[in-house]
Amino acid sequence: MPAALATALGTAGHLLAGGVVSTGPVVLALVLAGVPAWLLTGRERGWLTIAGAQLVLGQVVHAALSAGHPHDATGLLPHDLMLYAHVLAALMGATALRVGERRVWAAARRLSGRVAAWWRGLTGVGAPVTGPAPVPVRSPDRPCHPGLLLRHSRALRGPPARPA
Repeated sequence: MPAALATALGTAGHLLAGGVVSTGPVVLALVLAGVPAWLLTGRERGWLTIAGAQLVLGQVVHAALSAGHPHDATGLLPHDLMLYAHVLAALMGATALRVGERRVWAAARRLSGRVAAWWRGLTGVGAPVTGPAPVPVRSPDRPCHPGLLLRHSRALRGPPARPA
């Protein structure tokens, strides 16, 4: 996504600055910016990392778009304003990407939590291990309530039966 954003902003900036943009340099810029952006995927990144990547990828896109016509100073913006425009575009792009990235990673965490809970419920794998249920303590003078006995168990009290 940073590569696509850098390429789109770079192309729009070059067109607004009076430059001429053809398809070849745009594809080259997308490829040159796409490889480092792809290498940064896989985990959540902070705003500073995203802003740095946007600034570097913006320069890569600028170089690729300017390769066909080296007289870029003939455009509407002088070089110092072009640099400020690159920095501003990188900061705005990084802010937009960070907000989107934060939302995507939060949704991924929620989804993985729900899938894990569903899997635990389905298989019992990963469920907390608990011991046997506590047996209520009864005093010997109170008889056992029939509801407390298990249905498939027998209460045997007293001495063993004599052999016949």
